[in-house]
Amino acid sequence: MEKPASPTITFFKALRNAAGDAYDRLGLTLASSLLWFAALMAAAIAVSVAARTQQVLAVLGMLFIGSAILAEVWSGCVYLAYRMATRDEPSLLCFAEAWRGLGWKTLWLAIIQTFVTLVITANIALYLQSNLVVMRVFGVVILYILLLWLTAVLYQYPLLVEHVFGAYSAEQTKTSWLRRVLRRSLLLTIGNLPFSAGMFAIIAAWAVFCFVSVIGLALMCAGFVSLATVHWTRALLISYGVIVLPPEPEIIPDEQFRLPEE
Repeated sequence: MEKPASPTITFFKALRNAAGDAYDRLGLTLASSLLWFAALMAAAIAVSVAARTQQVLAVLGMLFIGSAILAEVWSGCVYLAYRMATRDEPSLLCFAEAWRGLGWKTLWLAIIQTFVTLVITANIALYLQSNLVVMRVFGVVILYILLLWLTAVLYQYPLLVEHVFGAYSAEQTKTSWLRRVLRRSLLLTIGNLPFSAGMFAIIAAWAVFCFVSVIGLALMCAGFVSLATVHWTRALLISYGVIVLPPEPEIIPDEQFRLPEE
């Protein structure tokens, strides 16, 4: 992919579009946030119960199950946000459509995401606990790798939706869909570091604000974040020419419709 000199949609315009869609479709934004929050609470309770057994395998198993449940709900949120962004009659029925079209793909993607995140986090903890300065420095380097990976994760579900329903739908019959989604998310992250860093920073700040406000975590967190990630991902795909926007209608001056004066 070659990046053109001037992208058609900027970072802040995409953010403004996401905020506008969240306001225009406030009811759907609240509903998707509540569904994701309910899944989050269920997963947190399940992991907490497993932790009381003090068995590592039980905790890891429940962690993977909880991550899969969260991922399935999140894919529905992202698909609903995609329908909002494309003005394609969004409704809560989008969750059922997303689960039919993305169910198994979301499950595999969630397993990979959880495994990679756990491995990187374990390595960070291992190196930072070392008495050697070199090992601690290496742990900090791996911490940056974790931040890059988490940023790539933000792109992965919008890319998955584009793969099945949008710009990459012609590739959905190919078996390499997982490799393509992972590869493209990393390319978007590394190839657009300022853009990706701004996306990660704003989402992190929004999550902290919603967590502190308590009510915001249930009502606005997931709905807005899903819209923001969809708009940002589509902004990059438009700048790379993957998504081609329809031409804007030509504005005809009123003078051309006036009858000539006698």
